[in-house]
Amino acid sequence: MTNRVLKPLFLDGDAPDPAYCNIRDAKEGPLVKARNHCEYLWVFFQHHADREFQDELRKCFDQRYWEMYLTVSLILAGYDVTCPKPGPDVGIVYKGQRIWLEATSPDRGKDGSPDQVPKMKSVELGEDPVVQNAPDEKIVLRYLNSISTKFNEQYANWLKKGTVSDKDAFVIAINPREIDFDRLDGSPPRILQAAYTVGAPYAVVDIKEGAITRVGYQFRSHIRKEPKKDAKVGDELTKVDTGVFQQQEYAALSGLLCSRVDAANHLGEMDSDFQLAPNPHAKVPLPDDFRFRGTLFESKQVRDGYQVIAK
Repeated sequence: MTNRVLKPLFLDGDAPDPAYCNIRDAKEGPLVKARNHCEYLWVFFQHHADREFQDELRKCFDQRYWEMYLTVSLILAGYDVTCPKPGPDVGIVYKGQRIWLEATSPDRGKDGSPDQVPKMKSVELGEDPVVQNAPDEKIVLRYLNSISTKFNEQYANWLKKGTVSDKDAFVIAINPREIDFDRLDGSPPRILQAAYTVGAPYAVVDIKEGAITRVGYQFRSHIRKEPKKDAKVGDELTKVDTGVFQQQEYAALSGLLCSRVDAANHLGEMDSDFQLAPNPHAKVPLPDDFRFRGTLFESKQVRDGYQVIAK
């Protein structure tokens, strides 16, 4: 085996992403640990990275960190990974089935867009806490946008060029850490709100008895986008369909994965916070016993709906 010299992960000089600079230049505290963690991952990832990785890490730190973390999670789980250039971020073979995983990190959306997810209001020391409602629908729209881009543009192109086969499984791995309000998950989990036509929880209350008689989740087949600034009264709002697992056009999507790990927040074993949702209608389904250390959302169709069990 040929010995290859380990290049430094962090480079000197100005960098557009403040997270990159803060971690690279830290002298003490948790950010030093974050840098050590990143450099540990780099030992495993360097020879799988593309030529632009170090430069792009300076510009979009969270996105490229997620790609590295996902790949190293698979390496440390014992898989022999492949990272084609160009192509999906990482591929493995599980019991004879090729599985491709493509990492994506949705952000808040374009500045000035009415559908941009707002930033959380910061609370200064000594001030009373501020109650803030998480804009679930806007967050789910960001998930759906990332899924659509990765599947309808990149995956379709790889399939056309023969980089991937229609006999391979394909998973889109989402990390929404750049969205402030998504540091904590919703109810139901937002990955399921994108995968199925499911919305906010509801409860039926017997007013006379003062008791809850039934609970469940609302049916939501689409999300209406906010009107643009130049919209006129009476203009129809754009609808974005939810439930990608229930759409025939996404039949080649084998599953969705979600993680909120970042360089400074990675408690427990690697992949322990992963949420994996296999597509029950996939043309190439994930193997029944394929999973990570985190949560597996196992689903089955029940009458006119779905029963999803977290394992």
